[in-house]
Amino acid sequence: MQLRGQVKGALLLTGMLVGSPVLAHQAGDFIVRAGAINVDPDVSSERFDPALPAVGGLGVDVEDDTQLGLTFAYMVTDSIGVELVGATPFTHDIILDVPGKGIAVGETSHLPPTVLAQFYAPEIGPVRPYVGVGLNYTIFFDDSIDDAVVSPLLGGADADVKLSNSLGVAWEVGADIALNDKWLVNLSAWQIDIDTEARLYVNDVRVDKIDVELDPWAYMIGVGYRF
Repeated sequence: MQLRGQVKGALLLTGMLVGSPVLAHQAGDFIVRAGAINVDPDVSSERFDPALPAVGGLGVDVEDDTQLGLTFAYMVTDSIGVELVGATPFTHDIILDVPGKGIAVGETSHLPPTVLAQFYAPEIGPVRPYVGVGLNYTIFFDDSIDDAVVSPLLGGADADVKLSNSLGVAWEVGADIALNDKWLVNLSAWQIDIDTEARLYVNDVRVDKIDVELDPWAYMIGVGYRF
């Protein structure tokens, strides 16, 4: 009986796939996708000079953030595409990596424009999976330190942090799921190489700099339209 049930389930799934819309992306198609995109950094940080007050010997961490993600793809052939990935600006808390806990000491914003070459596998019923590889350029701006938290640790001194922009490789996996011949649901994920230099200033004088690898995973779920 169990085997018969499994066979029935397999036949039902096959029937659903066969009867579902098929996403036959073709050369010349434009595909616009939009949805919620989460950037979750996997941080590896150097440590500030141990001789510095308050931050000496400590590294930094960065919190995740979710924004509106937008992707624009053009099908060069039936299976090769070029995609531009963008989003509304992300804002991340900067965490001082104090042992046993983290202290939010500031924040930074960034834009992560990414261009990828994509390969689209054959359709599996309504599903069109794809992979991609390309380049990411991350632009950091509005870096700031919370003076109410940091200044008392520095004896009243004013502190600032500046993050350098980053150029790195990006990898992508995703899938379009057809709703009809135009509309689709999209699931996608990127792994992005983002390396920045965090420069610490006290009273407008740079006192140290450390390398920080952010290397985030980004995940998006959204809807798309093909035209």
